Amino acid sequence: MGNACLQEYEPQTSIELHKSIRFHPELSSGEKMFYAEICSMSKVSKCHFSARKLSKYFGVSHPTITKWVKKLVDLNLIEVGIDYKNEGYKQFLTVK
Repeated sequence: MGNACLQEYEPQTSIELHKSIRFHPELSSGEKMFYAEICSMSKVSKCHFSARKLSKYFGVSHPTITKWVKKLVDLNLIEVGIDYKNEGYKQFLTVK
C-alpha cells in the first residue's frame, strides 16, 4: 500500500471516543468513526494519507474522505501537515 500508517495499523477492538465527539451535533456517524480511527492511527505513527487509499480502507469514495477531512479541520479537531521528506505521501493528519 505504501502508507506506513495504514500498513502498521491494526484496528483496535475498542477505541475511546470522548463524549464531546460522540454527541457532537455537527458530525455524522461516519465522520465520528473516521475521527476515532485517525486518533488510533496517529498513535502508531504520523498518519500520512492519500484520500484514495483511505477511501479504500473505509469503504467510501475519495471525495467523501476529502469532505470528512475538511470538516474535521474546520471544526479544529484535526490538522493536515506537510512532510516534505516523505516521497510517497507528503500530507499527514494529526489530532489536536
